[in-house]
Amino acid sequence: MDETAVELEIFSPRWGHKYIYKLVLAQYLLVITQGTRSAKCAWRENRDPEWSGESLRKILENDLIYPPAILQDLIEHAWVSWRNGELDSSAVNEELQAVTNWLNGIARDKPKIDFWRKYFNCAFKADVVIQRTVSCCVLCPASLNAA
Repeated sequence: MDETAVELEIFSPRWGHKYIYKLVLAQYLLVITQGTRSAKCAWRENRDPEWSGESLRKILENDLIYPPAILQDLIEHAWVSWRNGELDSSAVNEELQAVTNWLNGIARDKPKIDFWRKYFNCAFKADVVIQRTVSCCVLCPASLNAA
């Protein structure tokens, strides 16, 4: 059980198709990457694991995926269960695929009426505060195209 890799196909409402999110689970480190972006979780003996790099939430939100707050904890739980020998590589893959199916359902099933469509289709940028208007947000491509 030195290392195992899992590929998750996560639906991006921003682009209308799935992207591959790669997870590499090792004894002392979990790394999640999508393209050039990555989040890392390091094992710390007798302490909670520590997340670093870009936040998983921000990586997902870049693709207009708004994950439940518990998502990062679920991934961490699967990793810890794998590293403790409770799950083998096949089982951890299966469990993470189940979480991905749930996340994809959330991403696909956003409200589709105009009031909420305008909200969910706004482009959010990390570390940028975007002012919302009645039509959408100021930096939203939908707002720029409407002008």
